[in-house]
Amino acid sequence: MEFAYLADHPALLPVVALWHHDEWAYIRPGDTLERRQKRLAVECGRQEIPTTVVALKNGAALGSISLLADDMDSHPHLTPWLASLYVPKEHRRQGIGAALVRRIIEEAKSLRVPRLYLYTPSEERFYRGLGWRTVEETTYAGKAATIMAYDIA
Repeated sequence: MEFAYLADHPALLPVVALWHHDEWAYIRPGDTLERRQKRLAVECGRQEIPTTVVALKNGAALGSISLLADDMDSHPHLTPWLASLYVPKEHRRQGIGAALVRRIIEEAKSLRVPRLYLYTPSEERFYRGLGWRTVEETTYAGKAATIMAYDIA
C-alpha cells in the first residue's frame, strides 16, 4: 500500500466523491454528487491545508482522508481537522484506516500544526486507540457526535 495526494490522481476524484456522498449525504440535505465532487476538488492540495490523501494498491483506491481548516460550522474556533476518513467495506479491518490517520497526522506535523480535531458519530473507540482524546460530546447534523483532539507537539 502507498499513499498519494488525490491531486496527483484526478481520475480517482469521482470515486472518492461517491464514497463521501454515500457516507455523509445526511450532513448536507439536498446536496448532489456533482457539488460534492466540486468541493472535494478544492480540497486536493499538496503539503497544505486543505489536502486529501488516498491509500493505493496497484493504482486502486483503498481509502481516503482529508486535512481541512474546518469541518464543523458549529465549531469555527477549532482548527484544523482530520476529516472524511473513509475505507470501503471490503477493505476494512486491514489497518488501512489507522494508516491513513497516521499519514494525515504526519502531514499536519510537517505543516507545524500543534493539534488536530475530528468529529465522529460512532468511532470514538477507534480514534482513542490511536491516541485521540475526547473534547466534547455534541449533536451535529441531527446525530450525536464526539469531538476529539490529537496533540502533535
